[in-house]
Amino acid sequence: MSDDIEQAKERADDSLEYEKAQGGLQADDPLAAIKALRLEQLAVCRLKTTQEMQRMRDKTQSNKDDAAD
Repeated sequence: MSDDIEQAKERADDSLEYEKAQGGLQADDPLAAIKALRLEQLAVCRLKTTQEMQRMRDKTQSNKDDAAD
């Protein structure tokens, strides 16, 4: 029984270390982890918006070029 508890503690420690290494999450500051996640989501959203706007500009320019011919 004691071995099971020790193994569970080791796994918990390993998973915490893994989380910190992957995303720099602070275990004792969950708000910082949420903030980091939301900032990452915002960055992805901004990138997608920029790409979509560029596609729209390219399409508009292509339509103008076709109309000029």
